[in-house]
Parts: sequence; structure tokens; C-alpha cells
Amino acid sequence: MIKGWKEYKLGDLIHIKHGYAFKGDFFVDHETENILLTPGNFKIGGGFKDDKLKYYEGPIPKDYILKYGDVIVTMTDLSKMADTLGFSAKIPNDKNKIYLHNQRIGLVEKKDVDFDIGFLYWLLRFEGYQKFVAGSATGATVKHTSPNKIYAYKFKAPSNTNTQQKIAKILSAYDDLIENNLKRIKLLEEMAQKTYEEWFVRFKFPGHKTAKFNKETGLPEGWCKRKLEFLCSKITDGTHDSPKQVSNGYKLITGKHILDGFINFENAYTISKEDHLSIKKRSGLEKGDILFSNIGTLGNIGVVTEDFEYSCKNVIIFKYKHNYSNFLYTYLSNNSTKQKLSNQSTGVAQKFYSLKFIRNLQDFFPPNKLIEKFDKKTNEIYRAKYNLHNQNQHLKEARDILLPRLMTGMIDVEKIEIN
Repeated sequence: MIKGWKEYKLGDLIHIKHGYAFKGDFFVDHETENILLTPGNFKIGGGFKDDKLKYYEGPIPKDYILKYGDVIVTMTDLSKMADTLGFSAKIPNDKNKIYLHNQRIGLVEKKDVDFDIGFLYWLLRFEGYQKFVAGSATGATVKHTSPNKIYAYKFKAPSNTNTQQKIAKILSAYDDLIENNLKRIKLLEEMAQKTYEEWFVRFKFPGHKTAKFNKETGLPEGWCKRKLEFLCSKITDGTHDSPKQVSNGYKLITGKHILDGFINFENAYTISKEDHLSIKKRSGLEKGDILFSNIGTLGNIGVVTEDFEYSCKNVIIFKYKHNYSNFLYTYLSNNSTKQKLSNQSTGVAQKFYSLKFIRNLQDFFPPNKLIEKFDKKTNEIYRAKYNLHNQNQHLKEARDILLPRLMTGMIDVEKIEIN
């Protein structure tokens, strides 16, 4: 055993409090300050995810209101691989939201022992721990764990709490940088959208003061109704089949992997080279393409920023023309466009947009020169956004490499200087 380290058992250090069964009668679709936490609020690998919030309007027991910094774990997982089961997340610092301790979520409470809760948070994001929890899970389709199963996990850790805190501080520094970059990305996205709305919704584009307006359409002269495909060199889609999953192969992206303008590969499964090449002939997916979810997570949009190959399913692929990329992306992601499209979606059980519908979609678009001006105006905004995203990818990779090494003592943390 490493000098200064000893063996612990989670059950000796923590207690896990079960959540409250909030009544479904009070679940609402519109946004409220009350956020009902679910297993969907956990990222693969741990950490808090706020892209699929559920809202609640009803009585709230005060003992089930979570506070900033509380450590929670997910006790249920809907995926085949149980890839979030048991992982931890921290309640974010948001004064405008009340986070509710729902059932299927466990609140980690440290017992009266000399052990750092920050270290425990990262331990609950350690792959070795999660594999232990997933390996003892029950259920075929939906995986479940329990406090007792989590309590049974044994691990080795430094006995000195200062060393525990230093390990937690190193890892948390990466998450802090990632979170700051995400906030900056959001601000950049808002800047681009504000410019779009100023120019193309309120018509305060460069030269608008001298522009003449068409009395019939109410639009500036030069604007005309055109098909969306005039902005593109090609509009196609991914496979309509369901390729078999293999252990090693090419990632298969669907609409649920498109989020906040980017592609998230975390829970994408892999398909064979043969299936991938077959899909590639159809889609020709490459860096710079814009992906648009046309079923399920309807309207999710993201840009391909990676160089490596992957396949896609249930998405529309836009291959934009030069100097039109920023406009096309901003147009598709603008709320007014999303509303127009939503009103025209088809399907009963599940709404969708067909490839034919998207190719034939018409709208009133500005003159080409104004579109090109918008692209030039927003180039730096989008370049900064993609650079920050790439930084985050590198930060995540570095953190994920460090995590197991710090948790197993492979790296002597005392030799690491923290500013």
C-alpha cells in the first residue's frame, strides 16, 4: 500500500438520503423556479447537466430542497450500459432556481468522520467505483442501485485530509475552467443571435435607414421567397436503418447527441466499419457540416467540429455554401425559425421533418450580399465559440486522464504545485 494511504469503506463515511416522491399531478411543461431533479441531470462520467430540466408547481417538503454544493448520486439509469448509475453531481449555484430532491436521486451526507467531502465527490466519479456499482445493479431495461450497494465499495485513499483536499482541488479546477468556458460560449451564441434579430427580424441592418420597403410583404426590397437549399451545396440525411452495435468501431450520432450547437459523443454507441462506410456514401459527413435533428429531439442543431469520422442517423445534414455558414446556422437555431418549423412538423406518435420537406422549405430571405455581410460580422464570434469548445474538449481529456491516476496514487500529489 502507498505510504500515507489506507483502505476505507464508503458505508463508514457517508449516508445516502432517499429523495421524495413528488406527485405527477404537479409536473408542468412551462418553466418555473422549481427544478425537479432526475437521472437525466447527470452527465456520463459525473457532473451536473441542465439541458433537460423538469419543472414542478406544487407543495414542497422543506427537507427535500437541495442547496448549492450538495453532492447527489443517481440511483436509476435507463441506458443499456448503466453508464451514469451511481455517478455524482453537485448542485449548481443558481439563485433563480430551487432544486428539488426527487426520488431515484440520493443525497450524499458525510458522517461525522475526518474525511473530505470534495474528495468523496470525485471518488464517486471514478470509473472503478462506477463499474463496481453498475456490476451489482438490478433490472434488465432500467438499472437500479441502492445505498447499501454503494456503501459496500472499498477503496484506498490518503489518510491526510489536506492531501484529499488537494486532489479534489486539482480536479475541480478543470471543471471550473470548463464551466467558465461554457458560460462564455453561451454569451457568444447570444451575441450572434442578437445580431441576427437586429438585422433580420427588426430590419436594422447596415444601410436600413435608406432602404425601401415592399408594401405587400412589409419587407425591405431585395428580400424574396426562396428555398432553404439556396444556402447549401447539398442537403442530405443519415441512415434510416438501425445498424448493429459493436464493441469497437465508428460512433453513430443521432439527434439526442446534438446539443447547444455541438455534437456530444459521450453515450453514442459504435457500429462496424462496413455499416459506417455504407452510411458515409449517403451522407458524406465532414467537418463544418451542420447537423439538424429531424425526429425525436426535433430541431436540435450542431456543427461538426471534429476531424475524426463518425456516422449519423435521424439527422438532416446541411453542407453550406461559402460565406453562408454563420447565417444558415443562426437562422436554423433562431427561436422564430424553430417556431415556424414546429408548426409544420408531421407525425402523430412522434413529430418529424422529412428530408423532402426541409429541401423544399421556403422563407423570405435577405439578398446574398447582406447574408455575406452577416457571415463576416459574426466570424470572430463563431471562431471564438468553437475555440472555447475545443479548449473544453482538451480540458475534459486532461481531467479524465488525471482522475484515475490521482485516485489510485499513481501521481504523487504532494509534488504538484497549485496556484
